[in-house]
Amino acid sequence: MALYDAQQRLRAGQPVIAVNLAGRNPDVMRPLAQFGADVALIDCERTGLGLDAATELIRAAHVAGICPMVRSWSKDPAVMVRYLDRQASGLIVPHITTAQDVREAVELVRYASGAQVAEKTLIVQIETVSAVKNLAEILDVPGVDAYLIGPNDLAYDMTGQRGSQPPELLAAVQDVAAQCRNRSKPFGMPANWDQLPHFRSMGGTFLYFPLEWLLQHALHDLNSRFKQ
Repeated sequence: MALYDAQQRLRAGQPVIAVNLAGRNPDVMRPLAQFGADVALIDCERTGLGLDAATELIRAAHVAGICPMVRSWSKDPAVMVRYLDRQASGLIVPHITTAQDVREAVELVRYASGAQVAEKTLIVQIETVSAVKNLAEILDVPGVDAYLIGPNDLAYDMTGQRGSQPPELLAAVQDVAAQCRNRSKPFGMPANWDQLPHFRSMGGTFLYFPLEWLLQHALHDLNSRFKQ
């Protein structure tokens, strides 16, 4: 299976839009592909999606021509290998804390993919205080295509409250972005409409965007045009 354009763009440091499907809806794949999304992010960490549902979504994405990447609920290789066996084009690995975690993820992709390893994308999440502390060593590990900053989980690890924005969180996000940027490592994070200019100014290229945000924006615009 050849690389998707999205995978090539990601490796080249070009903008990529990854839409989190937020559930089991294979019918959304075709319009996402048609209207400009680059990646169908199949979220098995923050939703109730199991392996069978993920498999269905992976297949639907391939049929629609959009790159399917699975966010695993675990960094355990025994869990993640099953998504690659079902032809996910990429993995997003949560709960990374050390460079050893990253090396194990890289080795898993090599083991599971064999001769197709160059056709797989590996993204690791930077979402803990430990990951930020160990970032230099994490970035040293070869075989990673991009880094996904998780500000909500990082906030929880720092303060015990998801979604909080204390100064130390903002400083940590800026530090992760600067280290990635200075070493020419593609990275991204969630950014809503108002946050996009700041996201781009930091050098982010992998945009994590929930389907809910797309619907919110579209329905707000529709209501303003039709009901007012």
